[in-house]
Amino acid sequence: MELLTPGIGLLIWQVLIFVIAILFVVSWIIILRTKTLDSRDRLSWLLGTLLLPVIGPLIFLTKYLRTGRQKN
Repeated sequence: MELLTPGIGLLIWQVLIFVIAILFVVSWIIILRTKTLDSRDRLSWLLGTLLLPVIGPLIFLTKYLRTGRQKN
């Protein structure tokens, strides 16, 4: 019966991949919808989040949230 049930490691990896995918999609939506970025900055952020799938969206979201709070 042990062979049929996934271990906790598999569950952790699935949750991690799901969170990374959500971060990726949210960051791309924000990048494409924001009006403060010009086309060169938008393209560089899109490529940065695509080539650095874990750290790219985190960097963008922290920078976006920090600059958004300063403008308000």
